[in-house]
Amino acid sequence: MMDLKTFWSQMLTPGTPACAIFGAVIGLIFAILCLTIGVGKALVIGVFCLIGAFIGGVKDKGECIRRIAAFFHRDGSDGY
Repeated sequence: MMDLKTFWSQMLTPGTPACAIFGAVIGLIFAILCLTIGVGKALVIGVFCLIGAFIGGVKDKGECIRRIAAFFHRDGSDGY
């Protein structure tokens, strides 16, 4: 029997069977939401869940937002 910490670690590690099952369950929940309340409302619920996870799970929110902005910022010098 595996302890809870190992279980969560495997469930959130891409490439593990536990992570695949977790992703499938999340997909099933989203599909049921889309079929019952509609795609738009399900997307709004998903966005608010992501915002809640960000607020609750990220310690340094300012640095995280700066890294995201730097990722999307392009200065044109990369040749594209």
